[in-house]
Amino acid sequence: MKSKRLRNIFISVIFLLSFITGALFENFSQAGLVFAESSDTDTGDMDYILGNGKTLIRIASWYREYDLSNLRAYLTEQFPDYSFEFIYIDKSNYESIMDAQLSYNGAPDIIYMDQEMVEKHAVTRYIADVTDLCEDFSDTAKRAFDYGDKIYAVPNTAQFECIYYNKDIFEENDIKTPHSFQSFLESCDRLRVEKKIRPLSLSLKDPLTLTDTALAVVAGNYFGTDRGQGFGGRLQYGRTNFSEELAPYFKDWQDLIQHKILTKDMYTTDNRTTIEKFAYGEAAMTIGGPETYNAIIRLNPDINMGTLPFFSKTGNMKSILGGCDVGLTLNANTIKRDEAKKVLASLATKEGQEAIWKDRPGSQTYLKDAEFKNSEVYDGITECLDQGLVFLPWNDWGVELNRPIRYQLGKELQQVVRGKNSTAKALANVDKKVEEILKKDN
Repeated sequence: MKSKRLRNIFISVIFLLSFITGALFENFSQAGLVFAESSDTDTGDMDYILGNGKTLIRIASWYREYDLSNLRAYLTEQFPDYSFEFIYIDKSNYESIMDAQLSYNGAPDIIYMDQEMVEKHAVTRYIADVTDLCEDFSDTAKRAFDYGDKIYAVPNTAQFECIYYNKDIFEENDIKTPHSFQSFLESCDRLRVEKKIRPLSLSLKDPLTLTDTALAVVAGNYFGTDRGQGFGGRLQYGRTNFSEELAPYFKDWQDLIQHKILTKDMYTTDNRTTIEKFAYGEAAMTIGGPETYNAIIRLNPDINMGTLPFFSKTGNMKSILGGCDVGLTLNANTIKRDEAKKVLASLATKEGQEAIWKDRPGSQTYLKDAEFKNSEVYDGITECLDQGLVFLPWNDWGVELNRPIRYQLGKELQQVVRGKNSTAKALANVDKKVEEILKKDN
């Protein structure tokens, strides 16, 4: 459902942001959120030209520099007359900072955006139409970033989250690799009780992480069914709610708490600690995507990893989170629009997509007639990829519900993990939030 109020709301916010931009960026710089080499002079177009005469193309994302090393190398080789600056901003602040920069024409030339951001800025016209660059992508990828019959982002390779497990821990402790939900619980019990090894290392400080984990377990039971696939459409029009449809399917997720796989201390554990515990063999499993894999390998290049899907008891019984949720957009107001568009055009080719994919192990391109071979680490989720058991449920909830309800669900489930609330009460609170948002929209 496209928001009828989105443009007016956004324009109102922009007036406020314009007044506070100076203070914001002083704080951002002090916090190290913007790379120090970013130009801040008053020389107009010269802001974007380096002393060596090369045109500077600035690319903003929530990916750290080492997560884009292959992309940087590819662009440097393909465009010897350009220089590239990759601007990292933490995901928690990324959208608000980009909104502010776009509002006063201070944004980078190319900007990573998720589906929600793409739709918002297609409406504000802060990002340019790139339909002509996307002809060779699948219909799924095109639909992810279309608005008004135009496409506003070159698709990144597929997003995904799965379970990474330490093969050596399982083998050395004679623990069978899980193949079902019940065997997953049994393996975790043996690791924790008999072997005194933490089954899963995971940070639940971010509510979105907890929502993702819960819905990943629900997905195999529900979102893969005909009924489940229509949940988002019914939800955004007020024809159903979480309590009515999802409550029965949360029983599997509650089992993760009962078996002490999800624990109270995860509420205060940060993501870096989570990854370190897994990388150094203090936990048998963790959850994440390509960036998680890269972080683990940097800490322990010799770790022997495999992947698992999220198991459930009924339905298709297994699934992973994933889909076409991130694209690269062109700043409509950049003075280097033609040069930046050439870069995006290159990233829409097989060679460009391969460069992106090399930084994102386990992912896959949406470019037609192109496929890249992932390592054996990802053999455990191949079946899900081949059978289409890959879900991003919240992308069907509509732009008004997507982010706030995904966040609210995570906040409520945090209280369940902490033993402060029941799952039934958590879902009921989420339903109240949905009602409030839908009433405001109408």
